[in-house]
Amino acid sequence: MSCPQSFSPLKIAHRGAAGYCPENTMASYKKAIELGADFIEIDIRLSRDGELVVIHDPTLERTTDGIGYVCDQDFAVLRQLDAGSWFHRDFKNECIPSFEELLDRLLPQAGILIELKTPSQYPGIEEKLAGEIIKRNLHQKETPILMVQSFDTRSVKKLHLLLPSIPVGVLIKHNPKGISGKKLKELSAFAHFINPKQTMMTAKLKKRIHEHGMKTFTWTVNNQKKIRKFERMNLDGITTDFPDLFQKRP
Repeated sequence: MSCPQSFSPLKIAHRGAAGYCPENTMASYKKAIELGADFIEIDIRLSRDGELVVIHDPTLERTTDGIGYVCDQDFAVLRQLDAGSWFHRDFKNECIPSFEELLDRLLPQAGILIELKTPSQYPGIEEKLAGEIIKRNLHQKETPILMVQSFDTRSVKKLHLLLPSIPVGVLIKHNPKGISGKKLKELSAFAHFINPKQTMMTAKLKKRIHEHGMKTFTWTVNNQKKIRKFERMNLDGITTDFPDLFQKRP
């Protein structure tokens, strides 16, 4: 995959505009679109009855008024939970979205960057996701409006085999040893982009990733000075809770 030498990085809104609204809710996604996000990053898991649901944590306590594990509840139950009051009482009526709902309400206003959360805990989640994408022919778009990423390289590779036209990427946690050339070569066999944590990102690493034919994103950058730094570095995408921290485009 070729990489342009200079352009504005994709503005990727982390769980929506999570700095301003409760994460992974329609309010957060709407705010991100208002702030000009190119892509909205979401997290998906499976409910007990096999519905793709949008929530970051495996458990409900942090971001809803529910208790227990997401996978132990049917979607109808999850849907009734309050997913906004923890952030502010103004968001009391926000609920956990389904993936299908996001496809209906976000596209084509912004692209969607889908993170598969601990997919090994949800057997068949890759096939379920691929099925929803194929059902709507979203894998046949000339310009992709969906991307998929995970920390789980096996899951990313599986998704690539199921949907080779959808860009897939690997998230990388901070590692003081960096990313070896051997690892980059291995990932380049199926990954379209690498998404290392911002504490690892350097111009040298970006160059090495590009040399292996992949694009370079980074996460999650909530400091304007650092965003400017990465913009000057010509990264391909920057994930943030505050999409309005980017430079205004002409």
